[in-house]
Amino acid sequence: MQEAFVNINEIPTHVMTWGKWIEESFADHEREVVICITGNPGLPGFYTQFLSTLHNNLDAKTPVWVIGHAGHDEPSASSVRKVPPLSGNESKFELNAQLKHKIEFIETYVPAHVKIHLIGHSIGAWMILQLLKESRIKDRLQKCYLLFPTVERMAVSPNGVVFTKLVLPVFFAVRMLAKFVNCLPISLRVLMISAYFWITSTPRFFLGTTLKYLRPTILDCVVHLAKEEMERVTDLEVDIVQDNVDLLKFYYGTTDGWVPVKYYDEIKVRVPGIDAELDEFRISHSFVLREAVPMGEIVADWIKRYSVKAS
Repeated sequence: MQEAFVNINEIPTHVMTWGKWIEESFADHEREVVICITGNPGLPGFYTQFLSTLHNNLDAKTPVWVIGHAGHDEPSASSVRKVPPLSGNESKFELNAQLKHKIEFIETYVPAHVKIHLIGHSIGAWMILQLLKESRIKDRLQKCYLLFPTVERMAVSPNGVVFTKLVLPVFFAVRMLAKFVNCLPISLRVLMISAYFWITSTPRFFLGTTLKYLRPTILDCVVHLAKEEMERVTDLEVDIVQDNVDLLKFYYGTTDGWVPVKYYDEIKVRVPGIDAELDEFRISHSFVLREAVPMGEIVADWIKRYSVKAS
């Protein structure tokens, strides 16, 4: 695995890769790559186990890449690259900017002859639907895998109601708490997060990424994006799904507070022939934390089925 921050759409962006670094050239016979667009928060570190498992279950020569969202991760304090603050730069971190960010990444680093398997988790799935409106991206896609897809009615979902009615009104207090926690010695922060992980059965593997996530500047960008998601992700864009039904694979959870099972039931009726699957293993929306391995194995099987070599 390799990782670094690269400038994409003028923002230092965390990229992680397995199998081939983004700046390495592709030979003529290397014809596919897997790219993951994260959910929110968009910190690639949360996807390490999922994508490591996926890569280990694919042909070792198939590169697997993940790109974080602009503003959701920061280089080390010693880096010359700096993420601009949210205040005064809101347009750099909104949904349209995140889409432009992904387009620039693909056009910069994926050669024209290489087909893309595009994975979108949560809001990443909605971003994929928007990218399908861009012929310059759509023509390069082999298959899209939409995991626990928040592509409609986010604000009225159970978790959306909690976020808009309970979390947003007290976010200032949450931010103050995060600011206080970040002033504590690192040893104490590690102890607090470790205790939370023990209570919630979260692997300690994610300790470093969680420490980043709790930075107030990152929380600002995460919540800024989430607020816009509540406003914009409303009605399902049925036309996009219908027009691209052969490119899309949907995977819905049975315990998902962001995407209730009724959303799965309804899309099956509204889009005849859609490839939509309902999870049988009680995998959670935030699968990257506790069910990364089984989800990685599932997606790897899909990619092998729809690979360039198999088509």
